[in-house]
Amino acid sequence: LVFICFTQMAVLNVITGFFCQNAIESARLDGDLAAQTLIAEKKMYHEQIMEIFSVMDQDESGSITIQEMAEHLIKEETRAYFECLGVDASDVWTLFKLMDVDRTSRIDQGEFIAGCMRLKGSAKGLDVAKLAAEHRYM
Repeated sequence: LVFICFTQMAVLNVITGFFCQNAIESARLDGDLAAQTLIAEKKMYHEQIMEIFSVMDQDESGSITIQEMAEHLIKEETRAYFECLGVDASDVWTLFKLMDVDRTSRIDQGEFIAGCMRLKGSAKGLDVAKLAAEHRYM
């Protein structure tokens, strides 16, 4: 009787170990899948931003002015597209100033992409901490 109980416990431990190992392996693969999904989403987001930029750059100069941006952000379709990307486009002047990093009154494609990536979604903890640190030094 003791032998049967001991053998049964040993077999149950092996089966439990097998299921735990499978669960751990699945969790590791889920992390890889999540990383791949995030990379794919960033690539898609980048392509969508490039498309918006090319539509806004009417004169095909490789940069957009505040007038070009304002003309497009008046359109409900363009504003909705920005909102779908997670960028609040309600204040054109502020949006333009935040994207125009080199203060040339023109936003090139790199500034536009970086600005949209930086401004998408709500503020993150890093953004708030950076703002607080800059405020302390003022």
